[in-house]
Amino acid sequence: MSSPVRWLRALSCAALPLAVVAAIVVLFLPLSRSLDLDVFLRAGRATLHGLPVYPRLGSRAVYSGGSFVYPYFAAWPFVALARLSSGTSTALFFVLCVCAVLAACVSGGRHDPWPAALVLCSAFMITGLQLGALSPLLFAGAVFLWRLRERPFGLALLAAPVVASKLFLAPLLLWLLLARRYRALAYASAATLALLALSFALGPIGPIKYLQLLSALGAHESRAGFGLIGALMNAGLAPAVAEASALTLTLALLIGACVHCRRTDDERVAFCAGIVASLLLTPVLWSHYLVLLPATLIALRAPRRWLITLALASWAIAPPHGVHLDTDLVAGVTSSGAWLAVGASLIVFAYSAVRPARVLSEEPKVPG
Repeated sequence: MSSPVRWLRALSCAALPLAVVAAIVVLFLPLSRSLDLDVFLRAGRATLHGLPVYPRLGSRAVYSGGSFVYPYFAAWPFVALARLSSGTSTALFFVLCVCAVLAACVSGGRHDPWPAALVLCSAFMITGLQLGALSPLLFAGAVFLWRLRERPFGLALLAAPVVASKLFLAPLLLWLLLARRYRALAYASAATLALLALSFALGPIGPIKYLQLLSALGAHESRAGFGLIGALMNAGLAPAVAEASALTLTLALLIGACVHCRRTDDERVAFCAGIVASLLLTPVLWSHYLVLLPATLIALRAPRRWLITLALASWAIAPPHGVHLDTDLVAGVTSSGAWLAVGASLIVFAYSAVRPARVLSEEPKVPG
């Protein structure tokens, strides 16, 4: 194929996702402030000038939505952005997130513009881009972790910032255990712990106080989110019972994934189970966290109609900020996101049971 033809083909594939990006910029970004990015930029400025980064434990600022509650290292990349004007830093972060999402969607080598376009069309992704949240980068990170499964060292280097920045993603690493990639699991776990240890050593608070901060945040915000634990608490269960129920469901999910992986040597379900387990176990689950679900469909190489269904469902569950849809799901049934995660886990097993495993890599699988 000649060079001009390749360029034309690349441009045609990029046209649809870029059109969706343009629509997001024009129609949705003006509807909401980039609240999460503002938190990161304030943390970057505080780090730059030696000011307090974390809210005082026990104060209402912990769960105000405007305080930095991430491991200290997550503020480091925003030190440079904090030196720029607000508009410039917001634009640069948006471009970074969009490029990461596009790269993740095309990283499998398939010249198909629809996965990227449909992922960008989901309300979960649009909300993450509106808020300047880490969720779009976590989606890209999850997809690239799957792509790097045959490279333990590269996987570990990526897993460290992805998992450590959002600790609720720690169950994702269980995928490596279920798939018997023990060396990759050891490297990824060590890299993640090393990054966290460095962060606590250089940061203003240690691991105990940080866990207390997360505990206070989870106790206050779990009922308002989309998580299973919060939904069970809203249904009248005690927090301990709600957590035990979520853990029981997650264990059943992981055991099923383990059995499937052992019988078929197909680790796609193990990867998907790791993501769904992360969503089921986190006490605080906002709608844009659910953008991790399309990563499971990309790993499964699911048909386009699955991505279409998920994109449409996302709008019924939680439209982007500033968009008001008069539907029953939007009217306060916050458990819908949790049940979407549960449904996704069942879909994963149903899909793998009726559809033959595909060849995911031409390289032979090497344990570890």
